[in-house]
Amino acid sequence: MNVQRNEFLERRRSGIGGSDIAAIVGLSKFATPYDVWLSKRGEAPEDNDDKPWLYWGSILEDVVAKEYALRTGNKVQRVNAQLIHPEHHFAMANIDRAVVNPAIRGNVRWIDGQLTTDRILECKTANGFAASLWGEDGTDEIPDYYVCQVQWYMGITGARYADLAVLIGGSDYRSYTIEAHPELFADMLTEAAVFWKLVEEGIAPDPQTVADAQARWSKHVTAKTHMASGAAARAVDDLAEVKQQMKDLEKRENELKLVIMSDMQDAEILTDMGEPIATWKTQTAERIDTKALRKDHPEIAALYSTETSTRVLRLKSKKD
Repeated sequence: MNVQRNEFLERRRSGIGGSDIAAIVGLSKFATPYDVWLSKRGEAPEDNDDKPWLYWGSILEDVVAKEYALRTGNKVQRVNAQLIHPEHHFAMANIDRAVVNPAIRGNVRWIDGQLTTDRILECKTANGFAASLWGEDGTDEIPDYYVCQVQWYMGITGARYADLAVLIGGSDYRSYTIEAHPELFADMLTEAAVFWKLVEEGIAPDPQTVADAQARWSKHVTAKTHMASGAAARAVDDLAEVKQQMKDLEKRENELKLVIMSDMQDAEILTDMGEPIATWKTQTAERIDTKALRKDHPEIAALYSTETSTRVLRLKSKKD
């Protein structure tokens, strides 16, 4: 990771940005409040940041911005600064582009805690399988995660509009216009202020997922016991029931598979009224025999072996 990237990440840790706010308010499918808290505290696992979608998103940002300018006739401009809310210094924005409004100023500057324009631009790329999450071109129907991001940016910059241009599946270009909602920004700001206090005081937010809990309490204290709360005792009973239901469903699944396989025998395709309803095909997979590798070439196996540890939750049968 280069020095410039390190400096950028360090600045991001000094406050809450547009990529953080959706997670903090519980509207992100990518992260939880605890993930963001770890990142801001500098305690998150190292990320090599070489994910292909991040790479191509960065590369194609300029392409999407140019296409937006071409189609709209608007002049767009980079704002190479981290924009900080004038009153709430934890609220930060790193916008993709500003859209020049000649009626306000011929170029965009950050003056007295406000951009000299009324419109910003965010440039996105999306997987083709996610096309259904986006509304029709020209509407304001974008995923909630990006609604939070652009409303956060507009609240910080003072912009009245945010245009979001997205390239879906490499060939489907769409553009959306979202109007600022100060009430929504105020609500997010309130949530963010509470969260930022947790960051400053080193108090972790409550876990929202099993992964959160595993990360927060990754080690156990040998022989330590804890008296279950009423909620935890009920959860143990409910979990035991769910596990039994899963076993029953798995048994039923295998019974149904057997009926189908016995009917198909050596046929590849099962049809009903001339329409295929199931296939049973041979698939070949090649795997390394790790047991034989350790036996015949232990020194090689050792070079490519890693050891991991994780806490495993197991239920204990209650005594009669």
